[in-house]
Amino acid sequence: MARILADKEIRTLIGSVLMDADDELLNPNGIELRLGKHVLFHSTGEEKKLKDGDFLQVSPGENVVISSIESIDFSKETVEKIFPHSMLMGIITPTTTMMREGISQAATKIDAGFRGTLNWGLRNSSMKDVILKYGEPIFKITIFLLEENEMPEMPYGERAKDEYQDTQGVKRSTRHIPADIPKSRIVSSTLSRLDPKKQLKEAGYPFDHIGTELIALDGKFEVVSKDVRMIKDEFQKRSSDLTNKIEEETRSLSSKIEDTRTSVLEKVESLFDKKFLKIAGVIIGAIPIMYGVITCLQGTTLGGPTIAFISMSAGVLILVITVVLSRR
Repeated sequence: MARILADKEIRTLIGSVLMDADDELLNPNGIELRLGKHVLFHSTGEEKKLKDGDFLQVSPGENVVISSIESIDFSKETVEKIFPHSMLMGIITPTTTMMREGISQAATKIDAGFRGTLNWGLRNSSMKDVILKYGEPIFKITIFLLEENEMPEMPYGERAKDEYQDTQGVKRSTRHIPADIPKSRIVSSTLSRLDPKKQLKEAGYPFDHIGTELIALDGKFEVVSKDVRMIKDEFQKRSSDLTNKIEEETRSLSSKIEDTRTSVLEKVESLFDKKFLKIAGVIIGAIPIMYGVITCLQGTTLGGPTIAFISMSAGVLILVITVVLSRR
């Protein structure tokens, strides 16, 4: 019948089945495994490496996959050198220290026949950053000895689907789904019907506290939103009134400017017409007068120079009269 190995039996596995393990981390019925150098951040898809002296920061709500410093060799050939006609399997569980700090880890198992570096997922369920030091014990393994009649017919690694055999560092999930799944073939919940605040309140600590605070804040935001809406409506009303008033004043001013322009143009045109008529009348009236004077002078005994002088004088007189009239 399968039994759990005690510390003294686990010590015999160090160096062959448990490579790079530390016997100072032995428990009564298990051994603690340490944070290795490979880290995969689910939130960003980044893979990073730690070295001696480094620290891993896991933010609140963040999921990471880490590797162990230790390597496991549960192959039949290796185990039989210590336990003839037997095989080993293991159960991985989180340390209570990690649980006390808000780290959530699911228990898993190591199948008989597995060989490679262990990958382990953890989630920070606390409200603060969790800092883990490289080489710090974060989970432990409990090892079961399987007798001959309990050994599997096909140990891990002998099946085609055993894709995590000989894992080094962090190996991503080998699960694949189609990239072009029709929406009609997807069955999901109606997220629009969920009340996030209610979900938080029912999720337990610390999320129930967050839900209560959000409900209280929501009430305050509602009051503030109403006040902001009233201010916005009043501003829009005043802005609309001001815009209408400006448009009205603009139309009134435009009308006054147009009336003034029309009035000025009418006065200018009237003044121009009057002066033009006066000047034209003088010129037109002067022409027959000059003609009559010249005709009369030609009938007299006056010479040509005298007639020319009289004509020039008459022309100057007409110009003077024209200038005087145009200035009025």
